[in-house]
Amino acid sequence: MLKNNTQRAKNLIIVFAILFVLNIISIISDLLQYTMLQSIEGFTIEEAESNDIRQRIIAFITLGVYVLCYVFFILWFRRAYYNLHQVVKHLEFTEGWAAGAWFVPIMNFFRPYQIMKELYVETENYLSKVKTDYVKRLNVTFVGIWWTLWIIASLLERIGMRLNLNAETLEEITRATEINLANEFFTIPLCLIVIKVIKDYNNVEQELFEIEKNKNLEVSANTEEVITTIA
Repeated sequence: MLKNNTQRAKNLIIVFAILFVLNIISIISDLLQYTMLQSIEGFTIEEAESNDIRQRIIAFITLGVYVLCYVFFILWFRRAYYNLHQVVKHLEFTEGWAAGAWFVPIMNFFRPYQIMKELYVETENYLSKVKTDYVKRLNVTFVGIWWTLWIIASLLERIGMRLNLNAETLEEITRATEINLANEFFTIPLCLIVIKVIKDYNNVEQELFEIEKNKNLEVSANTEEVITTIA
């Protein structure tokens, strides 16, 4: 039996839309910090403290949204793969890998991409077989773009976190700010592509539901017919 995944898709789209806005705010804030650090005239202690407070608040909120993005994505991802397992029996991985692959070192650099690609390819292959009028709507190219941006942004995020934690001199803080800006510039298109990937797949997944719903209705109707005949 398929499990409804629409609400999880909606939740995921909302948190990535929030992350998109937060990254724009972060870019503005980091540019203000970078300008202050590069100022020839220098800056006062009050300006530095005000900047630190603003940066910490934005970083704290962004971290919370990032956690939600990871949690909501894995919840949606696993259910999408579970649903596909109900109609396609030759999938390469078990449903559990849709969640577990994100936490296994090395493997988390390629396994989630493989599963997402399989979702796209196998779902359309199945729909093409059961619906003669089905027109393909999933473009695997977007999965590749999503994963490339995801890897780049993740690496920049990790580098930025380490630099921020160890930064003490103006030069180190400036370098950390530059990495943060690079990460934010990559994260903006990442948010947009994630939203597109989720929307596209959710629309196609609804067709799976309709097909399985109709199958169940046919089975139910046939069962009632048999019971009536026997009676």
